Amino acid sequence: MVCIVLSSSAHATCDYGPLRRAGLFNNAMNFLTPRHQLLTLHRSGHGLSPMGWVVDETDFDLIADQLQGAEQLHFDAEGLLIDGLRVKNIGPQRNLTLGQQGLVTTQTLRQTLRCSPAQTGLFGGLDALVASPAVGELQQMQRQFADWLLGGEVDWTAFIGKGPGLTPSNDDTLVGMLLVAYSDSRVNPSQLSPFFAHSKPLAGLTTLVSHHYLAYAARGIFSSPLLAIAHGLLAPQTLLPAVRDLLNVGHYSGADALLGIWLAAQTINQLHSVSTSPHLAAC
Repeated sequence: MVCIVLSSSAHATCDYGPLRRAGLFNNAMNFLTPRHQLLTLHRSGHGLSPMGWVVDETDFDLIADQLQGAEQLHFDAEGLLIDGLRVKNIGPQRNLTLGQQGLVTTQTLRQTLRCSPAQTGLFGGLDALVASPAVGELQQMQRQFADWLLGGEVDWTAFIGKGPGLTPSNDDTLVGMLLVAYSDSRVNPSQLSPFFAHSKPLAGLTTLVSHHYLAYAARGIFSSPLLAIAHGLLAPQTLLPAVRDLLNVGHYSGADALLGIWLAAQTINQLHSVSTSPHLAAC
């Protein structure tokens, strides 16, 4: 029996050999390679991660059923072998590196988020969070992000791994902040200190899945729903549908990432003395 991968990340691991199960969920299943690299199969319609392959809904359910009690899990150049089921990775590859840059302003972003009742994992609703200045931990994250933008060496250890979810809330927020750093033409991350270089090793601070997302984000590589947000930041007419799609990712992950995007966009514009308080239309 054969299943065909519809598309895959150009950044997904090629660490071939025996696999271990690392979690089966409604729309994703995770495998761990011999060198502890994550490989994720995504159900079609739910985006593509930097470490992922997409299969159609029927094949996803078939693979999930086959995993129950499977004795052989192997990864090679052709794809996956799960007992008698072959998952062939012959679909097109997608480069998930954020390749576009422009001026990221806050007007459309603020208007879009202030009309969203979506709840973040730690700090309440997005609508309330964009209505007033950041305080407490969020203010500290903004300060450290500003320090990094100005060339400082920042330790994110106290924030990483904090919050609910397979990807803890603060991790998603940091991924959102990095998305804006790689989107805004006023920022050149390659000339700044590596984002997590002065933090404790990620593997010891957070979950396996979140570790991979953070490591990829620090290199400017993001999931497809986040790339759609990056496009929307520069082409505002596409922002609202991209936000709606992202909010369908996980229980809090989408809202937490959008919080990071808001904090980062505010910070960059404040550093460059651009007004972040435009007149707002009604929701």
